[in-house]
Amino acid sequence: MLSLVLSLVMPPISQAIANDGQATPTEEAVADENTLDEEAGAGNSTGKDAKNQNSDDAEGGEGEDAAVADSAADGAEAESAAQPADDGADDENSIALADVNTNGDIELQGDVTDRFTTGGSYCLTSDAWSTKPIKIEKDTKINLAGHKLYYRVGNNDTFITVASGALTIEDSAKSSDKTSTDNENNPGRAAAMTWDTNNNGTLTYYVTTSMPSEGGFGTTETTTKHVVSGFGAIVAASDSGSVKQVISVQGGSTLNLTGGMITTPRTLGNSGHVILSQGAVNISGGYVTNGNDGGWGGGLCVTGANAKLNMTNGVIAANKAASGGGIYADQGATLNLSGGVISGNATYGNTINNGDDTNAGGYGGGVYTKGANVTISGSACITNNRVNDRVTDNLYNNGVLGGGGIACTHGGTLTMTDGSVTANYSHEAGGGIYAGFWNQWIKFKMTGGIIAGNMSENAEGGGLRISTGTTGDIGTEPGTSNKIYITNNKTMTGSTNGRGGDWGGGGIFIQQGGKLNIVQTLITNNEAGGWGGGVGACPTGETIVSHSNGAAIYNNADHGEHFSAGGHDKDLDQNTDYISDPFENHGHRDFFLVRNNDSQNTVAVVLGKMLGGESAGWQGTCDRIPITIDPNGGAEAKYMFGLQANPSSDAVNKAQAAATTIISGNYSYTHGGGIMTNGDLVVGKVEALNVYPAIKVKANKVLKKDGSTQSLSGHGYQFKLLGKAVGSDGEPYWNENGTLNASGCEATPEVTVNDEGEIVIDTAANFQSGNYDLYLVEVPVDEKGTTFDQTIYKIHVSVSANPVTTTLMGIKINRYVVDTGASKVSVKKRGDTGFTPYDFYNWNVDPADSAVSTVTIGNDSNPAFTNELAPYQTSGTWTPQVTKMVDGGEMKKFKFELYTMDASGNEEVLDTQFTSKGTGNEATVTFDNQTIGPLGIKDLTNGKATFTYYIRECDANEDEGTKHEGYTNDAKTFKVVVTAKDDGNGHLTCTPAYYEVDANGNESATPTSTPTFTNTYSTSLPLSGMSGVTLTYLAGAAVLCAAAAWMHIRRKANAKGGERRE
Repeated sequence: MLSLVLSLVMPPISQAIANDGQATPTEEAVADENTLDEEAGAGNSTGKDAKNQNSDDAEGGEGEDAAVADSAADGAEAESAAQPADDGADDENSIALADVNTNGDIELQGDVTDRFTTGGSYCLTSDAWSTKPIKIEKDTKINLAGHKLYYRVGNNDTFITVASGALTIEDSAKSSDKTSTDNENNPGRAAAMTWDTNNNGTLTYYVTTSMPSEGGFGTTETTTKHVVSGFGAIVAASDSGSVKQVISVQGGSTLNLTGGMITTPRTLGNSGHVILSQGAVNISGGYVTNGNDGGWGGGLCVTGANAKLNMTNGVIAANKAASGGGIYADQGATLNLSGGVISGNATYGNTINNGDDTNAGGYGGGVYTKGANVTISGSACITNNRVNDRVTDNLYNNGVLGGGGIACTHGGTLTMTDGSVTANYSHEAGGGIYAGFWNQWIKFKMTGGIIAGNMSENAEGGGLRISTGTTGDIGTEPGTSNKIYITNNKTMTGSTNGRGGDWGGGGIFIQQGGKLNIVQTLITNNEAGGWGGGVGACPTGETIVSHSNGAAIYNNADHGEHFSAGGHDKDLDQNTDYISDPFENHGHRDFFLVRNNDSQNTVAVVLGKMLGGESAGWQGTCDRIPITIDPNGGAEAKYMFGLQANPSSDAVNKAQAAATTIISGNYSYTHGGGIMTNGDLVVGKVEALNVYPAIKVKANKVLKKDGSTQSLSGHGYQFKLLGKAVGSDGEPYWNENGTLNASGCEATPEVTVNDEGEIVIDTAANFQSGNYDLYLVEVPVDEKGTTFDQTIYKIHVSVSANPVTTTLMGIKINRYVVDTGASKVSVKKRGDTGFTPYDFYNWNVDPADSAVSTVTIGNDSNPAFTNELAPYQTSGTWTPQVTKMVDGGEMKKFKFELYTMDASGNEEVLDTQFTSKGTGNEATVTFDNQTIGPLGIKDLTNGKATFTYYIRECDANEDEGTKHEGYTNDAKTFKVVVTAKDDGNGHLTCTPAYYEVDANGNESATPTSTPTFTNTYSTSLPLSGMSGVTLTYLAGAAVLCAAAAWMHIRRKANAKGGERRE
């Protein structure tokens, strides 16, 4: 049993003894650190230059930086009550017993001096401390497990030096991270690291996230407050003194931070940093905090061509330095920031009177690099950092100091493929990013990510500032789904009382001698208190807004209220020689440019097409002359532009679909809400523009009825254009059944003639050099009674092979035009067998768009198409009627005729009627109803027409039974004049008037209301004259009398009884 116990206990004890025997003296570690400082060679970057002695001196609310724990006064020796206490055994002479946990880690607590010299894997089981600096020469892992590893008394030295191999810091304990939404939404919220007497350290920091808004054409920012506690930590100078570095990483060695915190509660020693590295630092978790009052890079200083920082997660917060509050890198170092948060770091807030170089500090609240290479990607977030320094009055309007989030100068590169730079603050320039110093350029490239919610107080570039000599390229890589957002940034330059403003640039500012190339961009919904809500320019360079992968600049706002202080002779923004009518009244909200009118050189060119290929609808002034920019052309200015875009909704939709960079929601107190340039700005690709003509066909249409022109409203007549290559077989024609045979031609969509009779067909195509045949036809619609025009017009189009070329600032515009001499119109009317030349057409170029050539067919006197409505027709009836009288006799059968007579006297009998034999002597003769019409408009005079009829009694005819003895027929005739009056609804009211015409042809002057034919009846016999008739009557009477007398005598005889005599 004893041997078993010894076998378990002795190895750790032996290891501890061996570690003690190999311990390196403190002096050796210090000497190595001095060597590292000399190798770093950072010059001013590692000294306590421009150290802020009193944070209360900060203006504009920077006093919140005082919340950063800085409880130790300079030279303080006594342990402050606010410093952390050990959570384990406090006997510094006690031995840290070593056990091995289930993970194979050697468990440590208490005094761990000289315990890490041989490398290995360790885990703290309670707070621990070392009385001497620690030197790592072999791979070592320390799991803090929620505890602290202290270096109690700093001697302006380094707590841990990674001389070779790798040191990995992790923390298996789960820290507390309480989050809440911060509603203040002010940029540059300072982080703070505090400690209490119960060993409770607390880190407070802020993260502003930016998310694309609905539709993806803007962003919304939300700030979250983080309060972190319960973490393990490496704490240097915990009791007193100070350290130059908490951890130093020498060349060829590596620091891996996966958890826990690396910090010091006291100010750093001269030229100090929380981490100084000439090797590799990999941060995938944990925290680097509270580096203050040391050298550049309060949190980390990464120096040398072989030095590299890879940050995939974790937090760097609450650090301060003259420059590079969070991180400083130089001499070819590499920063790969693909994740994690850099928040609440700051510069001191000094007043600086040095505009010649950056040595006095005031650059990069979060990150500052000189000659380093930086990549921001993934989920990396540089947020709420501050540059508090300000320039003296003799330096303002020079754009020095800045880079609230990150500043990069003196060569090197800054590449942003993703990630975000949000809600950072600069008292001077470059609220988010400061790219290059005026004579120390860098290369800046942005292919993805977000720059949002940043602010510059007194100088240019709320989101991004590009310096003299720096070339910036902004645009996504082809084939990627990335988007770029530069949104909701602002510059308040000019708003500070007593200090004039610069020219602005809410989203982006480009300094004189700097250049920005930007493609596929929406510049919209930006605002300027002065001029040019979208883009402003006071150029010493050139500004190009190109057609190819360019921008859509529209719907921005400006107010013309705030102006610059006029530094460097830039007072033209309020000079009435420039700022007056017509500039003020012709549009300037989207693009504004002005410079001295002292050069004949072109300083800016704006082309008429916007991103998406449609017209921007530019209107405004060019060199103070009102202008509308040709969609297929452009305008160039020598000293002044004021432009407002008026794109169609279709153009906006196409631009939005093509855009990969969004510049929106930015604000400048003066000019250039979206972009302000004093250098070169190229929007789109500078390449030749080949302009081929688009063809429009116009024709006119009339609608006729009864020879009068009718309104086209409501008819919806339609037309289309057919097309085919010249020389191909077949041409369109009309079939006998009224349908069109297109003969294989392609057709445009049908268009409807407007109420004015104008037919406009836009081919929606650009015709390259060559020959084309187009055919214009009407498409019949369902309209009963209408005769449609079946004319076919053949339009032969010839486009020239040799362009007319103009050049605008290096951009060649090659215009190919319609050869009007060779482009002709021919016609085929209904019934024609082929096309014949047509004379009534002309070609012209659209004055609003020189690339549109229009052929107009027909004119007012010779309309191209005429449709005929069914003619107006009106009808009515009347009933002829006369009276028949017999004088001296009774009614017999008599015959009557209704007839008409032409001009030659030829008669046409329309109806025949007979009277009937009766006992009376009067009868009504009614003919059949007579129809008048249908009559057309031309048949009426003042809406009326007259017609003449005749009624007569026919001669007696024995065969027809109309001849009667003793009856004499009436020989007169009635002329009936019928007046037919149209009521406008297709009905005639017919009114007859009867005029009597005697047997001799004499016509009465007035009509009669009772047209009557009168026949006479007589008993006289036609023998030998009147005497014969009389004798005959007398003889007959005598015979009758004799007979009567005889019969009387005979009756009497019979009465007396006499015999009857035969």
